[in-house]
Amino acid sequence: MTPVPREETSSSERRILVIADTHGSLPDWICERRFETVLHAGDVGDERVLTMLHCHGTAYVVRGNTDGALPGLPETVRTDIDGVRFFLVHNLTAPHRLMPGNAAALADWRPRVVVFGHTHQPLLREQEGIVYLNPGALGRETEAQRTYAVVTLRDGAVCRIEVHNAAHRTLLSWP
Repeated sequence: MTPVPREETSSSERRILVIADTHGSLPDWICERRFETVLHAGDVGDERVLTMLHCHGTAYVVRGNTDGALPGLPETVRTDIDGVRFFLVHNLTAPHRLMPGNAAALADWRPRVVVFGHTHQPLLREQEGIVYLNPGALGRETEAQRTYAVVTLRDGAVCRIEVHNAAHRTLLSWP
């Protein structure tokens, strides 16, 4: 097992674990690291995964296309965490465009960060003042393909977003 580095944060920082597409499988380190909040962008897998996520306190989770056994999960979540607006959905786009319902929700909510999953491919980019984050897939992928993201908030703003691989190496970062 790869050692899990401990990160030092100041007391004014909030660290958010962002994951998607776990498909019923979480890595062993998931509760060893400390996060104040978890955002899960769907394809959870089962109730066991939901239970494990609560080791971090607050967890916001949306239903993915394979979550038929979890009908109580919402399709989208709009939440404000420490003054930063987040929009969470599993499938953000149809080919080459935002799905109409998501486009309307983004125009209405005006989030700072949009978190989505479904593609199993990490993505991190800012467009028109919105940071789009797909943390990739954390479950049922080969160890080398598993990815997750960490969003760090400070003083009511996003100060850093990083996408990491299973070895906890940074693949993408913003700004």
